[in-house]
Amino acid sequence: MLKRILDFLNDIKQNGGDFFIEAEAKPGTMAKFINDYNQTHTPAITLYSEGIIVLQEDANKWALELRLYVPIAPPADIAHLFGKNRVYKAEYLYRLNDNRIIRELFNNGYRIGLN
Repeated sequence: MLKRILDFLNDIKQNGGDFFIEAEAKPGTMAKFINDYNQTHTPAITLYSEGIIVLQEDANKWALELRLYVPIAPPADIAHLFGKNRVYKAEYLYRLNDNRIIRELFNNGYRIGLN
């Protein structure tokens, strides 16, 4: 399945498009994520990097959320992984919320922010 997602993202790039990866968490969780990310990936990111959303301490969130936003419909065999995205980041019509998959994208050279 990861290979199909990578192929899909590569197709987007080859056709002149882009996609966006973001991380959202409370400050302590985000600091840990940024530290872990910077130990294994480049370029290094900070609390102020594109794609980093730091929530207030009292936000009703308990963990890190990683999201992938894409501008076109995913292929049928991976479409079940994506949901429609109509409000936030409206230029990207579909969103994948799966920390495990997105961490694998980082391991394959993709990064937080615009890709």
